[in-house]
Amino acid sequence: MYEDYKATRKKMEDDFKQQIPLTKDIVEELGIPNLAAPGYEADDIIATFARKYQQNPDLKIDIYSADKDLKQLLAPNVFTIDPMREILTDTDAFVKEFNFQPEHILDYLSLVGDSSDNIK
Repeated sequence: MYEDYKATRKKMEDDFKQQIPLTKDIVEELGIPNLAAPGYEADDIIATFARKYQQNPDLKIDIYSADKDLKQLLAPNVFTIDPMREILTDTDAFVKEFNFQPEHILDYLSLVGDSSDNIK
């Protein structure tokens, strides 16, 4: 609803855009499911699966993303890994950094803003 949401993000470069169909083909050939749903962003699908499977304490769920929004999914068996900086975040590390529980990250970002999404 916010008109300027993500307005400062760079457009996807054509070289990268051309690689997407090839990557999908490779993933399909490797037998890896392509989980996509029209009208939903990858974050929505990641969150759906993380919430569904975090109920099983025998599963360890690693979310490879630097996206701060996904930190709300942290749980005893759910972790985020920033693949560029190679930083694993668990609930304890999150609380140590922010001084509140992960489920409040969206409230926090709403108050302080989020430059990556162009939220003042």
